[in-house]
Amino acid sequence: MKLFLNLLRYLGLVLFAVGAILSVLTLANWLFDVTDVSWLHFYFIRLYLFLVVSGILLYILITFRRKDDEKKE
Repeated sequence: MKLFLNLLRYLGLVLFAVGAILSVLTLANWLFDVTDVSWLHFYFIRLYLFLVVSGILLYILITFRRKDDEKKE
């Protein structure tokens, strides 16, 4: 169980990092108009921000969850 929770926690970190990097790349592409790749258009920023929020929530919920002995008190 601990291995599974650690995998979920690191998946949350990966989602957060990928979403943050793609958000920054999309904003830079929008400002400087570097490329015309469709996945770097500004309307994809909602997807990337969703990845950021989902990733950080998954990480927080797994990291700071209550243990069994804390639930009894």
